This record gives sequence, C-alpha cells and structure tokens, in this order.
Amino acid sequence: MYIVAKDGSGDFTTLQAAVDAVPENAHTPVIILLRMDEYHEKVVVHKNNIRIVGEARDRTVLTWNGCAKDKHPDGRDRGTFLSATLMVTGHNVEVENLTIRNDAGDGSVVGQAVAVYAAGDRDIWRNCRMIAHQDTLFCGPMEQRVVDDIRGREGSAEVVECIGDSTLTHSRQYFEDCYIQGDVDFVFGPYRCWFERCTLFMNQRGGLYTAANTPEEQPYGLVFHKCRLTGECRDGEAYLGRPWRKFCRTVFLECEMDEKVSPQGFADWDKEKPVTERCGEWRTTGVRADQSTRHPSQKRLSDEEAATLTVSSVLGGWDQWQPDRRIPTWFLCGDSIMADYPAASAPMTGWGQVLQSLLPGGVFVQNEAVNGRSSKSFVAEKRLNFIELCLRPGDKLIVSFGHNDEKSQDPARYTTARGTYPEYLGMYIDAARRQGAEPVLVTSAARRHFENGKLVPTHGDYPQAMRDLAWERGVRLIDLETATMALVQAAGEEGSKGIYCHVPSGHKNYPQGLADDSHLQYNGAVLFAKLFLEGMKGRLSAGTAAKGEDSETYMDLINAEDYVMNK
Repeated sequence: MYIVAKDGSGDFTTLQAAVDAVPENAHTPVIILLRMDEYHEKVVVHKNNIRIVGEARDRTVLTWNGCAKDKHPDGRDRGTFLSATLMVTGHNVEVENLTIRNDAGDGSVVGQAVAVYAAGDRDIWRNCRMIAHQDTLFCGPMEQRVVDDIRGREGSAEVVECIGDSTLTHSRQYFEDCYIQGDVDFVFGPYRCWFERCTLFMNQRGGLYTAANTPEEQPYGLVFHKCRLTGECRDGEAYLGRPWRKFCRTVFLECEMDEKVSPQGFADWDKEKPVTERCGEWRTTGVRADQSTRHPSQKRLSDEEAATLTVSSVLGGWDQWQPDRRIPTWFLCGDSIMADYPAASAPMTGWGQVLQSLLPGGVFVQNEAVNGRSSKSFVAEKRLNFIELCLRPGDKLIVSFGHNDEKSQDPARYTTARGTYPEYLGMYIDAARRQGAEPVLVTSAARRHFENGKLVPTHGDYPQAMRDLAWERGVRLIDLETATMALVQAAGEEGSKGIYCHVPSGHKNYPQGLADDSHLQYNGAVLFAKLFLEGMKGRLSAGTAAKGEDSETYMDLINAEDYVMNK
C-alpha cells in the first residue's frame, strides 16, 4: 500500500508520483490511499492493477483546470481530449471514494473541459464524484495526438484514428454509486459502460446528460440502471441525450427522473445524427417518466428486451468479467514471520508472501505485515487506520502478532499477555467489523527451539490469550502455533532446519551463513501458509489444536518432498 499525503506524512505527496512508482508487472491490485486533501494535479494512471482509494469521498479531491481552449506552444487549441483532470489508460484499475473535478469553468466560455477520461479496459469506479461543465466524463480510446501528449504513460488503452468516428471497441467501464455532474453531453464516448445507482446532475446551464458514439457493429453502449436524473437547471432543460454519431446506443433502465428532465427525452443532434430505436427506456419512474411525450423515434423497451440487458451481457465479453461482484481482499497484519522480503534477503520468506500463489482465483492478498511490529506499534503507526479505510464487506482482516509483543524491554512494542495484548487485538476486530469485513486471529508460528529432542513453546501466554479472546468475541481463530509446533516436531531437530532460515556459508545474500530459528525460508513459508489455509478450511479445529491432539494429522497435509531445502 502506498500512502499519498500532501503534508509529507505519507510515501508520496502527489498521486502521479505514487502511480509512477507502482511496479509494471503487478499481478494483483496495488493500493494507493489518498489522504484527505485537495490535490491540484493532472494525473495519468498508466499502470495495470491499481486500486486508488480516497480517505473520504467529498474531502479527498483531485482537481485541474485544463480546457479545450488551452493552447499548444504552436498556438493551436489543445482540444477536448487533452483537457482531462484524471486519465486512466491502464487495465483493471479501480477508483473509489474520490472527487475528481475540472475547474476550468463554464463550457460556453472555455469550451470542453473533461474531469475523467476513462480509456482503459475493465476499470471500475465506485462512490466517486465527477464534476465539471461541458464533457465531464469521456469513456473511449485515444487518438495519436493524445498518445503523443502523454508519451510514456499511454498504458494499455486502445488507440484509434478518430475518436468521433470510432471503430469497434472492446474496452469496458463500470460505475457504481457515482455522482456525475455537468451540462452539455457530459457522459460521452464509444465504450460499453454500465452505470449502477448513479446520480446524473445537470448544471444550471441545462443540456444533455449523454452523447454516445457507439460503433455500428457494437450492440451495447451506455446503460444506466436504477440511476437518478436531476439537476439545478430550469424544468425540462435536461435531455436524456443525443447521438454524437448516428449509431448511438444509450438506454435507461428503471431510472428515476424528476421535473428537470425534458418531456421529450432524447434529442436529435442534427439531420445526419437523429435519435433512433437504439436509444430507449424501460420502466423509468418520476414526474418525467411519461412515455407519451417522448421523441417519436426513441424506443420503449419491452420486458423481454430489457431482460437481455444485464451487467454480464453488456460487459462480460470473452473473459466473462463481472465487475458488480467485487473480488474480496485478505489484508494481512503481522510481523516479520508474515511479511514480504526482497530478493536480496532470499531465501528468507514470510508465509504471507507466498499466500497469493496458494490461493485459487477470486481472492486478492494485500500483505501489510511489517518486520519488527507488535499489535501495539502497528496501531501506533496508523497502519491499522489506513487498512480500515480500504476494507469493504466480504474482505478479511487477518491478524497475527505476538513475537514482538513479548519484548518487555521495548515499551513501544511491549504488551501484556492478559492485559494490553487482547485490548489491541480488539481494535483489529472492531476495525474489521465496522467495515463489514471478517476479522481472523492467527496465533504466532512456532520458533525452532528444541530441548532434549523436544520442541519447546516460546510464546508464553500470548497464544492462549488470543484463543480466549477469539472465543469471547466470536472470531475465527487459526491456531498456527499448535499446528506449526506439531509440524516442526515431526520434522525433527535436524530436518526442521529446512523449514527455518538456515543457510550455509557462501550464499550470495549470506556469505557467512545464517542460522535463524524464527524466520522462514521459502519452503517453510509454503508449509506454514498451507497450514494457515487448512485452518481457514476448518481442517485445523481450534479445540483440537488447543489440546494438542492428533498432531500426526498435520503431517498428512504436507508432501515430504517439501522439506528438502532448496539449495
């Protein structure tokens, strides 16, 4: 997770700097959290698999004042498509809880001024505000002049010869619970887009909510479902839309329309671009839902026709994309036994580092574990606060502390097993539940400490304190201490060296060798992660683990070959 804070308290002070720092080859979403503030910058999100989260929608604002009448150095107007405040050219980008504005002003004075330019594919916008005047939101590809302007940040977006006369496009955008404000043609473009429970707000100037230029061979364009259409213009001065090109495809399904909406509904652009039956409504409600006054060429969809318009049919495509079904994230909170390690530390590996590779598709792992942290210091550094801002219903908050809570000589980290330790763990439980996520407590993994051939526990009363808290609060418990104790004991005093980070001298990262009985090497990390997942499946019951029964069953979960140290 990257933190953007204008006051310098985060990792970056600008959103663009954070986007530029995201690795090119990220396979799961990299989270960028924007702290509450107003950021005056023009941003291009050109990396794939990024999730941008604002701390609070109305108080986390990205703003710029570009407009079509801005000049190139040679004196030419820059035009509509170089005016955007936020341009997304990457795929699989999610933006949520953020206000994006273009502050250039009234379109009758400055021309078009785009707030959001959505050029990528499989991009998702949730609970965002997009505010401008003329041409607020564009969903479509780039022309070469746009590519030239953002050179180096063109990302994976489609490129066409002419945006207005766009050929068949394959990219898709999904908008949920968004507020979109403008006046003239303020939602426009050729992409397939689904708007779920969004509000379209017409400025005082009045105008048209939409202007699609759907390619002729493309069956779907802009679809608005259960949206609300309103504004501050005079009654009847907000039209549903007009065809930017003659094959415009725009439909409103079960939308509510107040008196600001024109009784005519759609309007012709001109004689060459008239309203056709590709523009239509189904079961719209409100004072402006009377179909008898509508443009004679727009379509009133039948129930059977409307039933064919679903998120899946409009946006699914070859990859069966389902943006309305949010992929859950498992947020990991813990210490160095769970944390990620760079290549320079190999073979040392945290068990959280390998978790994503062991999970089937449909779950993202966000490993926020940090070396040396306790349940107390993790909270003090506001790491839990940042994670809570990103938690959503269906996510899991997986918490495993204890190794550093025991360090009585360090007041910044020390907690008492029967006092402050469960108090701090309770903060994680509460944070998860406030956001509709599930908290999961995980007892500390065993250290390799043998006495007379028998593995001896080293975590004192901390694991039992966590077990008791899980019972009291009704929280899922994964007893990793008991499971790993059984595993390491079965491997034996010598064989267990292949689990922990025992490295012979001469290794490129450890020339003098290493004998570490707490941290894991890659094979050990995989074993511990597998035990954790078995616990998540319910195959390591808390009751059996707490009593230390049936330790042989833990060995049955692991292939013996996994113990061989990777030389």
